[in-house]
Amino acid sequence: MIKTINGTSGPYRFLFYIEQNYSFAILRPLQQVAKAEGNEVAWLLVGDEVSPTFLADDEVALVDVAAAVNYQADAVFVPGDRVPAFIPGLKVQVFHGLNESKRGNVYPERGLFDLYCTEGHERSATLQAQANKRGYFQVQETGWLKLDSLFNYQCEQTWPRPQILFASTFSPTLSCAEAVYEQIKLLSQSDQWHWLITLHPKMDHTTVAKYRALENANLSFFENDQVIPLQHRADLMVCDNSSVFQEFLLLKKPVVTVNNRDPQACFINITEPEKLADAIELGLNPSHELLAAIAQYGPSVTPYLDGQSAPRVLKVVSDILQRGWQDKKPKNVYRNFQMRQKLNYWKW
Repeated sequence: MIKTINGTSGPYRFLFYIEQNYSFAILRPLQQVAKAEGNEVAWLLVGDEVSPTFLADDEVALVDVAAAVNYQADAVFVPGDRVPAFIPGLKVQVFHGLNESKRGNVYPERGLFDLYCTEGHERSATLQAQANKRGYFQVQETGWLKLDSLFNYQCEQTWPRPQILFASTFSPTLSCAEAVYEQIKLLSQSDQWHWLITLHPKMDHTTVAKYRALENANLSFFENDQVIPLQHRADLMVCDNSSVFQEFLLLKKPVVTVNNRDPQACFINITEPEKLADAIELGLNPSHELLAAIAQYGPSVTPYLDGQSAPRVLKVVSDILQRGWQDKKPKNVYRNFQMRQKLNYWKW
């Protein structure tokens, strides 16, 4: 029997399907709101790149994919780009990053999801055009879930010297981790700044080990699940083409990029690692023009900067379920076969 809790219908069973550790920060705002509304939440951790050690004490993880099938979720939330059709429930894509120009702003819709919860008009428009043609999925603008974690995080501690956050993506063609290593090694010998290092979970292990080995009184290394606390702690970010610097800009803080493929007025881009120190000084003493460009950046990416995206996602999903949703989308046979192989699940 359906009952109404604070304007949404339920209770429902929700499954969080994740393959990367950074997905915890994306989905936790939704977990908090969903459980507060009386719904049930379980996690399915898939693959070797997501660790159960990141689960909180009060979070429930299912033991395997068979348990996820038996869980009979009403909706499955996915920050990645794939989810198997054989797991029951409305398949909801909530994305692992903001819309990225380096991907041409067109999400590769492959028949795996029923609902796309987007962060802004640009991604909504491209997906809605596909939805109008294909007819088997919906697009709703809700804002990006991770921004709830970003904007609602409370950081009260202060530090006596500037905190410089270095974050890098893993792709060799997009990453600056190797290019700036010697400069960061050199700069971390000085106590002028304190370096905070976090690298993409798919980063080459050799590169990760090199940065770990730099730890000293002026440089600390952190796992990727600490990105949000680090963003609040840092005064400036050094990055490359990783989407994480977009989040940092939403906090209205300066960014220095190295070899960014699409330099913009809202951040400082350099092409020579030897200029890193000078660029950091510019960022720590920003011009009025840079500050104005940073202020304009957030609304240009997403209008949902209120830290309330999770309630909007929950409302959209609850409305769809309340209308008696049934799975009518076509099955992507090839990709579902790939997922069956990966998950070693052959029950039909």
